[in-house]
Amino acid sequence: MPGEAPIGIVASFTSEQAKITAEMRELDLLIESTQTEVNRLKTREDTAKAKLDDIKGNQANFQRDEMMGAGDEFAAAQGRRLIMEGQQGALQAKRKLLDRVQTLIARARDQLADFTAPPVPAGASPVIDENRLLQAVVDTQEEERRRIARQVHDGPAQAMANVVLQSEISERLYSVDQDRSRKELAALRLMVNKTLQELRGFIFELRPMILDDLGLVPTLRRYIQTLMDKHGIRIDFSSTGRDRRLPSDDEVAIFRLIQDSLVERIEKGDAKDVVLGMDWKDETLEIVLQSDGKDLPSDGELHSGLRRSERLDLLKGESTHEARADGTVVLQVKLPIRAATAMVT
Repeated sequence: MPGEAPIGIVASFTSEQAKITAEMRELDLLIESTQTEVNRLKTREDTAKAKLDDIKGNQANFQRDEMMGAGDEFAAAQGRRLIMEGQQGALQAKRKLLDRVQTLIARARDQLADFTAPPVPAGASPVIDENRLLQAVVDTQEEERRRIARQVHDGPAQAMANVVLQSEISERLYSVDQDRSRKELAALRLMVNKTLQELRGFIFELRPMILDDLGLVPTLRRYIQTLMDKHGIRIDFSSTGRDRRLPSDDEVAIFRLIQDSLVERIEKGDAKDVVLGMDWKDETLEIVLQSDGKDLPSDGELHSGLRRSERLDLLKGESTHEARADGTVVLQVKLPIRAATAMVT
């Protein structure tokens, strides 16, 4: 019977629709709760700013430590609110993507059920290409990272730079109790500079701008330094062979793969001593990540929300995972590499 062949596929699509619908409901609840948390953090940020403004307007009544504490509290509140808004944006982007996937699945299911879909030629791609959907997820995440990075760069980071400039001007003009005013304003400038560096670090975490400008190896060197400063650990990084520019999508995917793997070893594996090596060959890139710390599942969910195997599928790569007798954990990755498209001059 002509209607029997696609019955299993139709049932599979129906089951997948139910799973996606359930996940969408969960995302709706998460987005709602995240919005509540954003509102709460915004209230806390406004309270901290009001306190800081009050201290700045009545400096004679407060000690330097009180001003620095209020400034730190405001910067921390603002940072938590920005991070939470970034998470909310990522959830909303995933929700929109699931909407599109749900529509595609429903359309394919209806076509199969009604026998209106044309026969699929032998060797043709399936109705739904999982790799393309996975790439869409990654593209959505990266676009969201770019948006948040630009938002923070143009907003709070610029505002902090202006505050530093204003404090220098005020230091020269302020005429009441000059010795104290200089000390207070110098402390304020140090505090704001510290906040500015933290914001720049936040921007780099979201989307390292130098990845587009300089490529993979320089970006990794800077990122590894931030990890060492943040966690107080040792990371020995080396790159051998002729490193070169790759297509932008490949550079982003490889950077995220290494970033996720490093964060996994440090935050989940409690690693304190890490060795990362990259070996560039003519057609492949071999990556070795060796560390101390506890062993973890070879393909658990990473910091980005994807599994390592999903990252590797996008790059058409392969990996091995080994817990050695000396207590080290070794991850080896082999990736085919493509040359970046040459620019026309």
